[in-house]
Amino acid sequence: MIFRGPESLQYPSRKEFQHLGEIMHHVRNVQIRAQLPSLVAAIEPLIPHEFTACGSFYIPKNRLHISHTSYNAELNELYVGRGFVTDPSIQLLERTQISTVSSEDCLDLVIPKEVTSLKLDFGVKTCLSIGVRGVLGFCTYFALSNFDQRLLPKLRSTMQILAPHFHLAYMRATSWSEGIHPQPPRADLTAREEEIMRWVAEGKTNWEISIILHVSLNTVKFHLKNIYQKLGGVENRWSAVAQWQGSSSELLPPDFHKQKK
Repeated sequence: MIFRGPESLQYPSRKEFQHLGEIMHHVRNVQIRAQLPSLVAAIEPLIPHEFTACGSFYIPKNRLHISHTSYNAELNELYVGRGFVTDPSIQLLERTQISTVSSEDCLDLVIPKEVTSLKLDFGVKTCLSIGVRGVLGFCTYFALSNFDQRLLPKLRSTMQILAPHFHLAYMRATSWSEGIHPQPPRADLTAREEEIMRWVAEGKTNWEISIILHVSLNTVKFHLKNIYQKLGGVENRWSAVAQWQGSSSELLPPDFHKQKK
């Protein structure tokens, strides 16, 4: 399997990253299932698109559940039935240990012609799916379609950054409200590591953090490496921020602390 790694991502400009920060803030307010349509739709100002969907599945049970979709109902039924098994993002989550993947990451996977034809029959011209690996094999799935093909690299990069935050929002809006809430790992970060994560969440670069904290760039990188390991082996700062925020008290379900007592 040929995998297109993070080095191929086209990260947004500083102005666009500020916009992403606003989206992350919006996503933290998603608490109930009825608010799920606002998740993937939140990037509409950055990358206009027509169709969106989000759902969940367990590994290795391999059964997809769609909680929100604006795709054609018949297409959705066919996709949930068996079509999803051909999705590159889902296959990558099953075959690798990567935490966040997209349908553009698997370079050697050939999608069956009947699946491509089926999408065209229902007006789906372009599509990007994102999969996020959660705890206990619980994964989330996000899809967007009918965007300008020239914006695909930008969309892929944007979703790689936002997907971990969408995953946490999905968990709050569905699993937790239904009484199924795997407890997020409580990272035992030091005071300095917490301070660094607050600046990372503000969108500061490693160099900017080193200036703010009056430490060397290597020191910041070393702290981040330790933080990534403590947060469950996350692979990048975007996943680290999502995991860190997810373990903070304000993002836990209302009854979480009661259960801990």
